[in-house]
This record gives sequence, C-alpha cells and structure tokens, in this order.
Amino acid sequence: MGATFGALAAVFFSILAAVSAVFFPGAEDDLLFMIVAGTVWATGLALSFSGMLAIAARGRSLDELSIARVAAVGVGSGLALATLLVSATWGDWPNNNWIVPFTFLPMLGAGGGISSLLLARTAGRELTPKSGCRPD
Repeated sequence: MGATFGALAAVFFSILAAVSAVFFPGAEDDLLFMIVAGTVWATGLALSFSGMLAIAARGRSLDELSIARVAAVGVGSGLALATLLVSATWGDWPNNNWIVPFTFLPMLGAGGGISSLLLARTAGRELTPKSGCRPD
C-alpha cells in the first residue's frame, strides 16, 4: 500500500507542479524538489497509515472497511507524521508556518488512504477468479 500511496502522491504533486508552473512562472527550480519531497513524505505517511490501518482493521477484508474509517486512519497518520516533523524541527518554523503540516498532511493522509482503498478494492475484484474457472 505504501508504493501505491507514493505513486498517487507523485502524480498529485506532478499535477500541482504543472499548475504552479503556469500560475507562478519563474519558480521552475523548485518544482522537481516539490515532486520528490512530496513523494518521499507521502511514502512515509503511507507506512504509518498502513500500520495504523492494520491495527484498526482487526482482520477485516478491504470490502468490509468503510471509507470513513480509512479516512479517519489517514487523518490520524497525517497528524502523527506532522507532530513528528514539527517537533523535530521546532525552531525552524518562522511566522507560525508549523500549521501547514498539520493541515496538509492529514488531508494527504485521508485522500491517499481513500484512493488506495478504492484502487485496492477495484484491483481485488479484477484479480479474483471468476466462477466456473479453474486455476491451472
């Protein structure tokens, strides 16, 4: 699930970088950094999300999990990662910018978690053997 989460984040940050290149010309130097850093943070977020989801799911299948539960776990993992980030770099946040990780990472966690769940459900349905088919 971490690879799916990271790939979704790479696509999201690539779109965000393309939009910001159109609306903010001259900032092209930072676009690659935004894509790479966002993907790395999303992969870390995915690892904490996967661990928290394994605890919260308690043996349920993907079809039994509700979207609200997965979103809540995503928000929780985003808050946990934001807390870790801000507490490790507390003196480096000028002008109360430490609020940004506490808003952005939970939204990324919820959105990425829901997207990963829906993608996993779709892939699971496509990969299950059809009735009447025998595996080789």
